[in-house]
Parts: sequence; C-alpha cells; structure tokens
Amino acid sequence: MFEVEATVDASSVPSWARRQRELFDLMADVADRFVADYTGPEYEPFWPPKDHVGVDGFDDVVEGFYNWPLLYAMGGDERLLDHARRLYEAALERGAETSTPFGHPMVVDEFEQCRDWFHMGEGNLYTYNMGLAAPDDETVVDRAERFAGLYFEESDTNNYDGEKRLVRGPMNGSMGPDYCDFSAYEHHPYGADYRWARHGLPWRDLEFDEAADLLDPDNEERLFEVLNDRCAKGDIPLNLNVTSLMTNAYLHTGDDRYREWVTDYLAAWRERTAENGGIIPDNVGRSGEIGEYTDGSWYGGYYGWSWGGWHYVGIGPTVAAENAVLLEGDREYLEFPRSQLDVLVENGIEVSEDDVHSTLYIPHKYGGEGDYHYAASGVLTEDDGEVLWRDGWYEFRPHRDDPYAVHLWYMSMSDEDRARVRRLRDWGKRDWKRVDPRASTKHGDGHEYAWLAYLDGEFPDYPDRILEATREHVHERLDLMEAEGNEPTTVDEDYLRDRNPVFHKAFLQLTMGAPQPVYYGGLVMAQVRHFDARRERPGLPEGVAALVEDVSRDGVELTLVNAGGTNEEVVVQAGAYGEHRFASVETDCDRRRIEDAESAPNAGSADGSDESNAMRVYLPSGRRISVTAELDRFANDPSYAPPWDATR
Repeated sequence: MFEVEATVDASSVPSWARRQRELFDLMADVADRFVADYTGPEYEPFWPPKDHVGVDGFDDVVEGFYNWPLLYAMGGDERLLDHARRLYEAALERGAETSTPFGHPMVVDEFEQCRDWFHMGEGNLYTYNMGLAAPDDETVVDRAERFAGLYFEESDTNNYDGEKRLVRGPMNGSMGPDYCDFSAYEHHPYGADYRWARHGLPWRDLEFDEAADLLDPDNEERLFEVLNDRCAKGDIPLNLNVTSLMTNAYLHTGDDRYREWVTDYLAAWRERTAENGGIIPDNVGRSGEIGEYTDGSWYGGYYGWSWGGWHYVGIGPTVAAENAVLLEGDREYLEFPRSQLDVLVENGIEVSEDDVHSTLYIPHKYGGEGDYHYAASGVLTEDDGEVLWRDGWYEFRPHRDDPYAVHLWYMSMSDEDRARVRRLRDWGKRDWKRVDPRASTKHGDGHEYAWLAYLDGEFPDYPDRILEATREHVHERLDLMEAEGNEPTTVDEDYLRDRNPVFHKAFLQLTMGAPQPVYYGGLVMAQVRHFDARRERPGLPEGVAALVEDVSRDGVELTLVNAGGTNEEVVVQAGAYGEHRFASVETDCDRRRIEDAESAPNAGSADGSDESNAMRVYLPSGRRISVTAELDRFANDPSYAPPWDATR
C-alpha cells in the first residue's frame, strides 16, 4: 500500500470542505427526525395498511431509505446504517404480512414475490448499498447469495432456463414468473389514464381508434386481456438487471458461478440482438423465439420499444455491460449499449435552437403503422398534431436525463463516447453550468452534465453549488416535516420515498469521482473510494473532506482536507471494489513520483504482493494533500472486502 503524509497547511478550510462536512452531519440529524415522524415505535412503515391486498409498492417503501447505507459508506454517521437496517427489517416484516390476490404474501423469503426488474431494480439498490456499507455482516452476505440463487436453473422458482439462457417471465421473483396477472394490479399503475392515454398503445392491431378509448373501463378490461396474452411470459431486456444481483453476490464471495451467469446471460441477449439486425428485441418467448407472443414482432413487449421506449429498454444493456466490465475487465462489453445508442443517433433529426446550436431529436420508440395521436409532449409532430412516425421510429425528442450515455463514457473513458455525450446535448433545455436544487428527482438525476462541465474545467464553482443545492433540498424536507407536525398528511406507497431527506449524489461525484448509479438497478461505479483506517470502517473519517477534481482516461486528481480536530489516516482505494490499480502517484506534499508499490516508502502488502490498489494517507489535523494518480482501470478482481482484509 502506498503511504503518503499531508503537510500542506489547511488552517483556512476551503468552502467546499466545510459544506461537505456540514452536510454529513446534517443528514444524520434529519434521518433521526425522519424515523421519529414517519415510522412506528419499531420502525414499521405506515404502508401497506393492515388490510391491504396488492402486489405493487414494496420497492417504493425501501426507496425511502435505500441510500442511507451508501451515505454511511462514504463517511456518514453510523446512525444512518443503524436506522437503515431497522427500517429494512421492519419493511420486510410488513411485506411478509401483506396479502396478494394469489394467496401468498407480497414478500416471500425476504424477496418480492413476482415483480418486474424496473421496480425490483429500484428496491434492490438497498441490497447493493449494504454490500458497500457492511460487507462483513453475515445477514447481508446470506441475502446476497440467497437472492442470486433464485435465478439459477436449479432453483424451485423456475425463474431461469439455463439451457436457453433466458428469464422465463417479465415478472419474476421468490414465487417464480407465473404469478403475472395484469388485472391483479386493480387498474393502477397500469390503467388507461396513467399510461396508455399519455403514451399511446404499444400495438396497432387492436380494435381501438386511439389510446384515449382505453379511458372507457370496458376497454380497459380488454387491455388487461391483451396484456396477459402478449406480455405475461418470456424474456425482456429489463431482466438484464438480474446481473446486478449476481455481481453483488460475486463481490461478496468471489464465486465464479455468479460471474459466469452474468457473461452467459449477456451473451444470449447480444446474440438475440444480432439475430434481430442489430436492434435489441423487447420480447423473447420461452422457446427462445423473438416475438413468440406478439405474432413475430420484435417490438411491443412489456416495457419495450412501443411501451416506454429507450428510457426502459436502455436500462438492461447498460447495467449488464457495466457489470460484465467490472467482473471481466474487458471494455468490449460496452459495445452492446453503445450500438443501441448509435442506432438512435443515426435515426435522429437535427432541430435548430438558435443561430449557433442545434439539438438532435432521437427516436425513443418503435412501432408499426397506425394511430399515433396521443398526448405526447416535447416530441416532433406532423402538421396535424400527429406524433411524427418515420420508418417505424417515433417520439423524436431530445435525449432525456437518462444516464446511459454518461455511463458509457464513464466506463470506457473514450473520446468517442465523450463526444457522443456532447452530441446528445439538449441546447433548448438546461444550461450545463447551472445547478437547480429543484431539478433532482427520486433518481438523483439532473446534474450529470453540470458535473461533466466541472470536470472539463468549465464550471469551477460546481462543488460549492451542488453542495449548497443539496443543503437546500434537505431543508425543504425539514420544512415539510415541520409543516406536517410529526406525522405524514398522506400515507401511500410513496410516502417515505417522497420525504427521504438524505441525498447522496453530490458525495458520489465529489468524493468518489462517480456518477449516480443507473437508478433502476445499477451498481456504484467509481474512480476511488475512501476508508477510515483508524476505525476500520468505510468512508471518510470524521472531519475529513474529499474532492475529486479531475476524471480522465489517465486517472484522477484528488484533494483531501482534514478540517477536524484529530489526526486521521485515510485509505484511498482505486475503484469502488478495488477493481482499479494505482500505476503512479504524485502529491503536492512529496514531489517524488511513486511508480509502483515496491518503490514506495514503507511499501508492500501483508503477503508481499505489489498490487497497489490502495494508498494510506496520513492526514494530521489542519492539513491537506492533493494527489494525482494514474490508474490501470479494471485491472484487479473486484470485491467488497476492505483494503486491509488479508483475504483480499
């Protein structure tokens, strides 16, 4: 392990460091208030009510605190981890007591009974964040292995067909893929008013003149019939999110069967994409045939190209490719999501915004000829108001805040992928050098491009601005708590999520040089990660702040400041899981360029190896250090094990 010591005076603490430490403290305090106001004496959530019968909403409950372990893992107070554990156990208990129309509970064996991986991807973010926060917790490890085990062929759930390398249903889980009945959702959230009248029908061969016809309840029953006929069985791209469940288990155990599952399943989808002419099909039957339940059509599946479009289709390829790169180190896997983005770019339409700039409107959906007159906003239309349809592609709009292009660049660090991010810029919407505290959603999106402008040297105030915006967002939630007076004014499946006062994105970007994970089931991907060496816990020590000032194909530039009153030791790890390797380190405290672990002072690990994926920084009170580090990215086997673990 490299060892360096900070010697530069930091008696004048930078504003970003002060704001960062204040936010760490503030969020722990508001978490205390949150659980006191919005949960019962034993941390039990107020939703679902005791008499509730349904299959939807468990993920929303977990989203109310899913990121608390992540903030702890970056340096937050231990109260965040303790609260999160208690909340999760109480949520599992409530889910196991909640009935479904199928005669079994909403949560069976601590896992959702039968749900799609858009929602289960959201709910399982807690599972992955606990790997970062508490990798030595036996319960955390046990759940990681049990949850992944649900998707092996030998599982009684029958979720996975190993021979055909497919997940057997768009909805799946601890009870298997055969409890998918759309009418069981009681017209919410899959009813006509919520989705179809706003987004249009995914099929053009039905008897309706337009999507608004589905506002008639009689027609809605017909919709459920068609949904069950065409969308209740077989594989869809969203199921690629299961690769995160497998990668999570691998990071805990190092068992190659999880790694092999990821690469095998991803390979199957790439083969289907090649068979379909380079565009990923959105539905595959249990026989392995594309379009088995949609009369041979490769579009029209659940959450597919004609349903929600690229926003949903892009999740699985991006998440699975990231996981494969992490596990194998081979950036070629990124060609899969890259090829899909390129199809959209190639079919895009330039729209002039002013005399200088034009925005590329890319198609987000694909479908057959027919009625496209529905309430779509912000898309190109024909003169009569009909949604523009061209050679099957429609809903031409600027690239949304979907993070797929940003993640593609982040994993590859290639100039071409960075240029694609710029190519997809929406010049008519958001200034890249602006931070809006109200722009963030539950996904934590909205400021990826401002962060990139900072990394490019175009927005030097970004650290202070994003930290201040985060503080404002926390205080908005505090104001809501005050206004409600110790109890929520409304209780539904979203009540915890919509009041969660803990925000993590600024900490990911600034301390780890990392983007927000793909919200619907992605893992944290980072340049560096910090550990408190004295206390042997993850995250920055109390009083210590970190700022990643540059991220590039060469490595990172990082500043650490000890604004606290005690001397500290920080272990900086290359990558969230030690997957990167420090090729060289240069600091402003020691001008020597440390080329490898063997030449470093006090170098060497316990087993005498020279794999330098971590460095120990001695950080006296009132001192700072700036580090420029070259990285060999994805050079090491990834693991949740901390850098001082001898088994690593």
